[in-house]
Amino acid sequence: MTTAAFILIIVAAGAAMIDWWAVLGDRLGLEFLAKPLVIIALIGVALAVETNDNVVRGIVIAALGASLVGDVVLMTPDARFAAGLFATIVAHLLYIAALARDFQSEPALVGAVVVIGVAFGVVPELMEAVRPKGQLITRAIQLYIVVACIMAVIAVGTTVVVAAVGAALFVASDALLAWNRFVRPAPGGRVLIHVLYHGAQGSLVLWLAV
Repeated sequence: MTTAAFILIIVAAGAAMIDWWAVLGDRLGLEFLAKPLVIIALIGVALAVETNDNVVRGIVIAALGASLVGDVVLMTPDARFAAGLFATIVAHLLYIAALARDFQSEPALVGAVVVIGVAFGVVPELMEAVRPKGQLITRAIQLYIVVACIMAVIAVGTTVVVAAVGAALFVASDALLAWNRFVRPAPGGRVLIHVLYHGAQGSLVLWLAV
């Protein structure tokens, strides 16, 4: 790992911890600065890290950019959940394109079994709570669930632990976000959502160096 990448990882980790502290204390102004800074620093890491595949590097950077757009949209005072969710879907699609480089079908079957089991336990109650919010939100969340599950399966199929962990954390973070918004307060609240999200993004960036 290059010196620049290592320094930027420290910056991203520091910004993430500041963001968690801001969320815990409802310090919205600080959160608005710290959360985007995490992703910006991780974009720097993706640019600085050593990798033999610059095409995949570009796709991961694009995924981080889409995530950054989603973060900013969802933090604005007139936040539009559908727009933020769409940006997240784009990020997942880009991560799928990147992870597909190392995909192997047999390990992916294990991931598929796990994903389907988790989905059956969570999705029905979530969708029941979402339907009264309107068709646009309902369709957007249904699309997100499909895309997120595919990403998780593809990540497991890479057989790279850091990729599988990153995808799992990403799905867990977004599932808690949706649960917290539409069903009932999620365990750990917004702080846990942010911790899982930053862990996910960091893991997927580090996958570049594997």
